Amino acid sequence: MRLLLDTHVFVWAADSIDHVRLSDSARAAIEDRRNDTFVSAASAWEIATKYRLGRLPSGGRIVDEWTAALAGLGAADLTVTSQHGLMAGGFPASHGDPFDRMLAAQAIVEDARLVTTDPVMAAFGAQVLW
Repeated sequence: MRLLLDTHVFVWAADSIDHVRLSDSARAAIEDRRNDTFVSAASAWEIATKYRLGRLPSGGRIVDEWTAALAGLGAADLTVTSQHGLMAGGFPASHGDPFDRMLAAQAIVEDARLVTTDPVMAAFGAQVLW
């Protein structure tokens, strides 16, 4: 199975303290190394932005240790492509968060399950796992 971690899930999974916030099924899927797990470049942008704005104090460690955080989860970077951007931009205007829009589009285009607690992602058409 292909997994794309929503930003909050990546933050929780990368932090041993917040790791307990994951559902049992999300934790099991992330820990199962037979799954291909990805973290979007959009999540890197979101974490760095929220850290810079003071809205995610723990983000500094993740930004500084990005590669190690990915490796610790057996995850790989997922770049943003024009196909992702075109789909994200074409979603209905009812939800304006550009990070959510991008992650949903990437999950659809890449045929990945989006690991998230956010119900809006399924409304975009993404397959959600929680």
